[in-house]
Amino acid sequence: MATDLGCAATIGHSASQEQREHAHPAFDHAKRWGRIWAIGFVLWTILGLLSATGSHVYIASIRGPETFAQLLSWELTVAFIWSLLTPPIYALARRFTFERSNWKFVLPLHLAGCVAFTLFAACMVVLLEPYITWTPEAHLPYFTDVLSHAFMDLQRYWYIVLITQAISYYGKYRERELQSSQLEAQLALAQLEVLKIQLEPHFLFNTLNSIAALARNDGEAAENMTLQLADLLRFSLDAMGVHEVPLSRELTLLQKYIDIQLMRFGDRLNVEMDIAPNTLSALVPNMILQPLVENAIRHGIGPRRAAGHVRIVTRHVFDELWMEIADDGIGLSRLDGFVPREGVGLHNTRARLQQLYNHDHRLMLEDAPGGGCLVKIHIPFRPYSEEVIPDAHSSVA
Repeated sequence: MATDLGCAATIGHSASQEQREHAHPAFDHAKRWGRIWAIGFVLWTILGLLSATGSHVYIASIRGPETFAQLLSWELTVAFIWSLLTPPIYALARRFTFERSNWKFVLPLHLAGCVAFTLFAACMVVLLEPYITWTPEAHLPYFTDVLSHAFMDLQRYWYIVLITQAISYYGKYRERELQSSQLEAQLALAQLEVLKIQLEPHFLFNTLNSIAALARNDGEAAENMTLQLADLLRFSLDAMGVHEVPLSRELTLLQKYIDIQLMRFGDRLNVEMDIAPNTLSALVPNMILQPLVENAIRHGIGPRRAAGHVRIVTRHVFDELWMEIADDGIGLSRLDGFVPREGVGLHNTRARLQQLYNHDHRLMLEDAPGGGCLVKIHIPFRPYSEEVIPDAHSSVA
């Protein structure tokens, strides 16, 4: 209800007032911590009301009636003190959450925080005790009284920590969901981009023209090229929705694409694969190589008349999988000094690697030694748990 009233009040503000509020980040910061304090005050007050009621009923059943107003004033005082301590404890718990990797450091930190905050709250309660109780009672010595109250209120610190931990876990869960949905979107976008390249009129026009030319002189070659085109499209569609595949399967898709390009370019194109056998079982992002080889052929080899060479290399280096795609084409820096911008395919590749491996990867684009372009990808080496698809070629001439 308090949130609804706050929203209604905000709607009623003038435009100039809203601009002044947004112009000062300190206002938003104070508003956020004020909201945390208010929530803590409401929760501690509710707990105080319940505790006062329970204490009144219990004491009345043992030694006669006890003033409910006295119990309530006591519990509300304790609630107010702990509502003041809630924001700093919340900030500490948010900064140092319990994780599997850091609990040995976080646990002693929170134990020390629990002792410090609880003792401070107990000192405040004992100091205010003469002002909030009016029934004569036998008081304990000061330090004994403080320790007594501290032991009774130890759980309050952990209430805040546990609630904060739950909020943190929920936030991380939502963040992982968001990252997963973004990864799905990036994968779908990359797959659509690959299909767009495969289905674009220029690609189909050249491929179909090559098939038509072969049909007049070599019917068997034309039939093979048609089947390769159908296999390429079918294989691409079969892998829709899969984030990672064994390198062997990725190379199978790549080989189907290369076979079509070899038929189209003839002697103008030479493709070589140097694939380490111990890398075939490694998991790689689905459809990660084909767009990069497409770039090498289309932008490196295609614009010139001379024959071109593309080389694909994979290696298992320590705990990483290294993949390289090199061409001896025009390179990144052309003769006129113009450096082209990254295309959609390379941009999507970077985004997908970031989503899958966070910062545990590298993608480098540079001029190859001796001319041409070199793309390097380093990702964690994770073997596929099932049988590797034995359908990848180790070399293509």
